[in-house]
Amino acid sequence: GSGILTKIVLANTISPTDYGIITLVAISLPALFQLISTFNFYQILSHAQDGKKYFGFCLVSSIIITIIISIALFLFSSTFFSYLNLPDDRTGLFLAVIIISLFSISILGDIQGLLTGLKDYALPGILMALPSIIRLLAVIILFALNMLSFELIIMVFALANVVPLIMLAFFEPCKHILAPLKPLSIPDKKMFSFGTAVFIITSFSSFGQYLMRIVISHNLGILWQGYFDVSLTLVSVLLFSLGTMSLISIPEATDKNANTLHEYGGLGDVTRVLFAFMVILLIVIIFYAEFITTVLFSKDFIEASRYVYILAIGYVFLFIQNFVANLNISSAKSQKDFLIPSCFALGSLPFFFFLTDYLIIAFQQWGFGNGFCGAYVAYLIIIVVITAGTIIFSTDHSPIRILMNKIERLVGSCLVTIIILFIFNPSPILGIPTLIIIFCSLIFMSGYLNKKIILDIFRSRG
Repeated sequence: GSGILTKIVLANTISPTDYGIITLVAISLPALFQLISTFNFYQILSHAQDGKKYFGFCLVSSIIITIIISIALFLFSSTFFSYLNLPDDRTGLFLAVIIISLFSISILGDIQGLLTGLKDYALPGILMALPSIIRLLAVIILFALNMLSFELIIMVFALANVVPLIMLAFFEPCKHILAPLKPLSIPDKKMFSFGTAVFIITSFSSFGQYLMRIVISHNLGILWQGYFDVSLTLVSVLLFSLGTMSLISIPEATDKNANTLHEYGGLGDVTRVLFAFMVILLIVIIFYAEFITTVLFSKDFIEASRYVYILAIGYVFLFIQNFVANLNISSAKSQKDFLIPSCFALGSLPFFFFLTDYLIIAFQQWGFGNGFCGAYVAYLIIIVVITAGTIIFSTDHSPIRILMNKIERLVGSCLVTIIILFIFNPSPILGIPTLIIIFCSLIFMSGYLNKKIILDIFRSRG
């Protein structure tokens, strides 16, 4: 939430071009390189039973890989930034921002993996949110002091990533985290295969989106990368469901008592609740994306709302694919079981680049403006194909059976809600709460979800 608010403040105070540069250089590129620097280490460390044994190896490896990436960036920075259509007079600044951010988030990623494997879900969430909160507070202060210079803002984005590491170094209750740092145990073949498979499944979409940003920035310019970032920010509300499911599914499924998928109120029921919540948000985006974009980001970013519903539909398919793949990998017994769910995701990565490039040009030739919508269509096509392949070739189909249980009632609830919105066409202020109330009432009345499960979740946390 704080990350979204920070972007909203930025979008309303700086130009769309500067917004595009900051989100690409300070957020997207470091995150892209972090996928390389931490590789499958987060997934290895998140294994509930054995992951903590490999913390030292993962941390040292991440630092070494980060150094190699930083040297390569330093040597080829001018060519790389020129390809992205970034201003060539700020190469040193961009390089510093990326390297500072990359070192911080690489180390932090390993620590978050360790905590997740220890089933401490609260602290990794805090560490993940802290940089965004720091950025939000800093941007608000700079805005109040009328000091919103480009250079200052982009450095704030970079330095905010260092804050969680400072907290871990000096905050006494956090120092126990470094206890498993020694010895440097190398993961065995099965653990490495497990981590690699989960890494591919959970990261291919993010990796693909970063590749798409590069294509958009190169083909259309940094301004349109900014529009695409706003689209991703709008659909990021769906990541609550997707991210929560991904966070809990691996440690829960790899626990010694991994029977929660079928238990009342267990992983299966919680996942269906999250899926229903994602569908509610999808309907909101389909009907009111333009209104939300205008209110939050200003009319300057209206292009970001035109095709955002395509991304949102893709996220629904991604939720299904991730759930099926995560559960299959968690119960895998052989190398083949690790390979099947991950091969589709791994094979998709070149298509995020080349299909996006092809469809942008194709839609230009077909008369769809500058072809910007081609990036959105490319994402949806890739995700749908991967989801279908994952389901068809998975060895264990129980996750999809549980997720699709009573699915006709969820579909019926969606259709009734959409028909009511079409007929009455309420204003966004009235329509958004109305559709939420109608949809929630229908999914409980139809029996798709059990209201008691929702109440039990909150009672158990009380």
